[in-house]
Amino acid sequence: MINVKDIFNILDQQSRPVLYEKVLLKEAVGRLLVKPVQSPMDSPPFDKSAMDGWAIRKDEKSTILRSIATVAAGDASTVIIEPGTCAAIMTGAKVPEGTGRVIRIEYSHREGDSVVIDKDDPLINIIGRGENIRKGDPALTPRILSAGDMGILASMGIAQVEVAIAPSIGIVTTGTELKDPGEELKDGEIYNSNGPQLMAQADIWGCPVHYYGIVADDREALRNTVHQALRENDIVLLSGGVSMGEFDYVPGILEEEGVTKIFHKAAIKPGRPLWFGKNENTFVFGLPGNPVSTFILFEVFVKYLIQKLCGLNYEPAFLRGVLGESITRKTWDRTEFLPVKWVDEEVVPVRYHGSSHLNAMAEAKGLIVVEAGIEKVEKGETVHVRLL
Repeated sequence: MINVKDIFNILDQQSRPVLYEKVLLKEAVGRLLVKPVQSPMDSPPFDKSAMDGWAIRKDEKSTILRSIATVAAGDASTVIIEPGTCAAIMTGAKVPEGTGRVIRIEYSHREGDSVVIDKDDPLINIIGRGENIRKGDPALTPRILSAGDMGILASMGIAQVEVAIAPSIGIVTTGTELKDPGEELKDGEIYNSNGPQLMAQADIWGCPVHYYGIVADDREALRNTVHQALRENDIVLLSGGVSMGEFDYVPGILEEEGVTKIFHKAAIKPGRPLWFGKNENTFVFGLPGNPVSTFILFEVFVKYLIQKLCGLNYEPAFLRGVLGESITRKTWDRTEFLPVKWVDEEVVPVRYHGSSHLNAMAEAKGLIVVEAGIEKVEKGETVHVRLL
């Protein structure tokens, strides 16, 4: 069986030419930015007031001033602030020539046409041109674009952004016993959870998703579906049929279809039957039928490959926590990805009865990794939680 480190080493060796497209900002959230973005302008593009107040000279000594103008945000005022004068200015407005600082409005009061400064403001209250970012400075590094990033791009006048064209993903679920949600179950049948689950997981970073439905444990039908999926996708995910049972046709069919096996069976829990291979154009994961295994293997390995093929190194989010109860394992020959949750600011394992107990994942907030060879993790130890 292959170990986790070797799996990641293999995934690191995979590549394809990275293709790009420009998309509007409203379509860019969640897409993969592969090339750094430099600011095309100074931000702010002029010296502006940080609050509502009075624009005065830097060296102004008088506390009774004559107001000569009102400057609103968006105005290009031509007034000049001379000694003894001031201008009412709104937050975000470009400060008039001669302004050295802004006295906030609550530190003053009016007496007729005059403004009386009641209290000296300890702050300048001016945001200088280029104070946030200067033209040519790096604005965004390669990343998964967030809603906050949309604001940054928009603030620089960027209406479109270049992102990676993510690989297309084909999903096939296998098993005669499976029925789609909404259908009536007969004795011995179960609902197909892997199909909807994998489609939801694959709908990330702009990946086109093609779902081929449920294929019964019929060799010819499965081979026809696999043949089609291999021609139409960059990555194919098959759930079920990868173990050692009489109807586990997937490994043999993949090899018959020209997919070279890179490894089969991994020293991980859950997910030991994991199969991975490729042909000239397509990467293939053979995932176990048990839904917890399938979910975790996608999160850990499939996501990693998707970003790798887009030219990024996948960096999942982690939080550090204290283990709230000891973990004792019956077997410790495999690396285990253990679902956990937070209880009273401590990290505790989610109770579940094995890799078919999908309902338990409703509580899971993340995964911790217990390495092979470790029998027990003591209460109070620091753990790193990989967020889901």
